[in-house]
Amino acid sequence: MVMERLLAQLESRDPAAPYRPLELHVVDPYPVGPGRVWRTDQSELYLMNTPSFFPTAAAADNPGLRPSTAAQSFDQWRRVNPEAALGVQRNQYPARVVYGRYLTELWSHISGALRSRPEVASLTEHRAEATSLRHRPEGGVVLTLEPSDGSGVKTLEADAAVLALGHQRARLTAHQTRLAEAASQHSGLHYQGPQIPSDVDWRTIEAGADVLIRGMGLNAFDILAQLTQGRGGTFHRTGEQPGRALRYEPSGREPVMHLMSRRGIPYLPKAEVTSFVPHGVTLSYLSDAAVQALLDRHGVLDLDEHVWPLLHRDVVRNYYATMVRTQPDILGGPVAARRFLGELVALLDDAGRGAPVTARHAEELLQRYTPDRRFLDIVAYADPYRDDVFDTPQDYHEQVVSLLEQACVEATLGEDSPFMMAVGALHAGRLRMKQWIAEGKVTDSSRLKDVQAWFEPLVEGLSSGPPRWRVEQMLALHRAGLLDWIGPVPSVEVDDAGFRARSPKVGDEHGQGPASVSGTWLVEAMMPPNRVQAGSSRLMRQLLEEGVAAVGTLEDAEGALQPAAGFDVTSRPHRLKAADGSVDEDVFVLGLQLAGVQWGTAIAAEAGQDPAGRAMSLGDAEAIAAALLARA
Repeated sequence: MVMERLLAQLESRDPAAPYRPLELHVVDPYPVGPGRVWRTDQSELYLMNTPSFFPTAAAADNPGLRPSTAAQSFDQWRRVNPEAALGVQRNQYPARVVYGRYLTELWSHISGALRSRPEVASLTEHRAEATSLRHRPEGGVVLTLEPSDGSGVKTLEADAAVLALGHQRARLTAHQTRLAEAASQHSGLHYQGPQIPSDVDWRTIEAGADVLIRGMGLNAFDILAQLTQGRGGTFHRTGEQPGRALRYEPSGREPVMHLMSRRGIPYLPKAEVTSFVPHGVTLSYLSDAAVQALLDRHGVLDLDEHVWPLLHRDVVRNYYATMVRTQPDILGGPVAARRFLGELVALLDDAGRGAPVTARHAEELLQRYTPDRRFLDIVAYADPYRDDVFDTPQDYHEQVVSLLEQACVEATLGEDSPFMMAVGALHAGRLRMKQWIAEGKVTDSSRLKDVQAWFEPLVEGLSSGPPRWRVEQMLALHRAGLLDWIGPVPSVEVDDAGFRARSPKVGDEHGQGPASVSGTWLVEAMMPPNRVQAGSSRLMRQLLEEGVAAVGTLEDAEGALQPAAGFDVTSRPHRLKAADGSVDEDVFVLGLQLAGVQWGTAIAAEAGQDPAGRAMSLGDAEAIAAALLARA
């Protein structure tokens, strides 16, 4: 992104203006472009979690950014290269290897165009790991490089550096370390810590082995695919309704998979719609005018106090407006449904109510039209089994199957699903929150007590899930007897039987206490945590240990400073801050290590969107490129 923005600015500069020739160096132990995560030698079974129309690594059609001659979004590229793109369509989810091919070709065009510029004296690619970054006395930096070919340590001096480090390896937590050590001391036990799925050799898991898989996000779905389709199993369409659309034919080489997570359910499938936020979703209450009025009054925003009451109303309105449009019989027919919606909107328009009061009054209204129907409680989906206890594992499995089958139905309905439109409104609010956080308009304490504590898990679980077919596959594997779910808030320990997992909410068949499941494998189905403090790479450790960089901080409600996930940096362009608080004018940060000043830092920008908002990473890259050129 930085290099494409650099190219665009070089192509638009006054050719008569003086400049210093640029010597550009790109350092990566993996091929430049796809890097580690998107490398082109990985299995085609690993998928992106966004459809083809979403991602771009170049400002091809983003408003306010002049595209370079090399700029191309992923959707533009896959239409021109259908064979390399494996025929993926606009609304389908590409394999990661396909996105890697896009990045490879994009980098080829960018680097070729840069090398042809008169301002660029050289562009050198270093297949190496950067193990340290230190300051030169006269300014600039010195990088220590360890080449991948083992040719010996080298140094590289530069006037400026951009840290675009992406996903980093991280240390295990104390609990994970105990499990890993226990596994190493027991013959036949295997522990797989958090990792990018494509970095793991899943062939080492034996056929028929009981595998405990902790985490039911996107990594879990990738792992399931590798342990089933990756071993010769096949999914067949059944012709039945969503939720029962697939049947699995085993190869006989599969393990038995037992899944668990705090909520007890996987991420729900995304709605099958043609845009990142459903076209029919509007934020009437969380409007620009309303938010500006809050900022004028308070200076900054608190999610729970200021934002959530408005966003909650938008979630409710989108849900019931869709129900009135698509399922009016639930509310007594078209005439009664329209009357209900009018009364509901009048209630929501009445200012001064928080979300609990709004919900209570709205539920009273709903009961007059459909007495047996519960009012929408979107927050309950963050912990759907909070108040439930299951007598047997079978009871719990039936509940999960029912929930997931209905989620597949809702996903298929797309914009005709009241639930998916409510989730769409929630997602639209999340996107706005991201921008406000990046602009410093949300208090630190609200980021800690609201965004991180409950809002992020809620929205991630509902709107950041896989395509529907991944959930259909999970259900088909359960029906084939190869997959089950352990239960909410599970605990894991090691005993003579191996790893043993229990949920306090799921009893055994004999009424003797919580049911337990044992296995010889425990797999953490999650990425290494995106926290610089937990980073285990030599560069990350060196930067923090020597004070070249510092961990960002957030101030909680009591005024205590809490560590943030990312580096301490300035506002855009994000320059690195040292441990003594000084700003390093020569070092810039882009991407995941900006998590201290951004929420949900993206690995890609959204095609066609504003670089101040949904294409924020492109805006960051634009600012860095401008700062680099200003030096030259």
